[in-house]
Amino acid sequence: MKRYSILFIAMTISVVASAQESIEKLFSSLDARGDKTLLSKNHYEDNNDNPTTFCNYEEIVMTKSAFGKLGATFVTTFTNEKDAYKLYSKTLPSLFKSEFSVPYGTQNEYSVTFGSHATHNYLVALFRDKKNSDKRHAYAIVWYERGSDIIILHYHIYGNDPARVPQQRVITYDGKQIIDNKGYVVTGLENLEPTINDDLDFMKRFGTLRASFVSTEVDKTLVLYGLVVKIAELCKKHGRLLTDNERATCDKSLSELIKNYSLGDVYLTGMLEEARIALKK
Repeated sequence: MKRYSILFIAMTISVVASAQESIEKLFSSLDARGDKTLLSKNHYEDNNDNPTTFCNYEEIVMTKSAFGKLGATFVTTFTNEKDAYKLYSKTLPSLFKSEFSVPYGTQNEYSVTFGSHATHNYLVALFRDKKNSDKRHAYAIVWYERGSDIIILHYHIYGNDPARVPQQRVITYDGKQIIDNKGYVVTGLENLEPTINDDLDFMKRFGTLRASFVSTEVDKTLVLYGLVVKIAELCKKHGRLLTDNERATCDKSLSELIKNYSLGDVYLTGMLEEARIALKK
């Protein structure tokens, strides 16, 4: 189980600082020691050869005996990273409820949320890119018990620091389609709709629709109605493509839209609830 592609990408963007090398080495050693890689994904938002933002993710299974005291090693490795400008830690037997989201994407339209499962352990460290102060690296590791095994998930996420790069989107509607100032078609005629072949296509589309919904002015109800229809349609037609973690992320995002952005509108709330129900089937 190799991580050459991940390491190559990190090297082409910036020289990995020494404080981050221990985490990179930890990830590589986990790939070598794991009994099996359950899932490996590389999500490059803009350019596969030289991406300006990405999310690399691997899920590994290991027996409890092989895992041993690795949990303590995880904690030590992450909490000793003095160069990290922000750390998030939630490890058992913690009882407090908290979540920590790491956005990425050219518009920061995607995000990975950590801390949502009470039975999971989470560690996240954020580092500024020394070559580009507007960018940051996020490293995260999650582990939990499943029967006689330990499931380990590790992430390397790179993209804009939302505190330093404000992302503003202008949504327009010309009677045929909804489009933003970056040229992305949000919704429109059938032949303009993107093809959904896998879970990454789904998450990219969901992220675009969500970002559009959040950034649309409240008086543009026609646009909002069009967006919720597209969200519900996406979930009903393609929700089966998602992993459990992706499904949970989308469900939480839909709950956020209902709570904070539905404006008390019965139709908006109802369509978003339809999308949530579809994801649970």
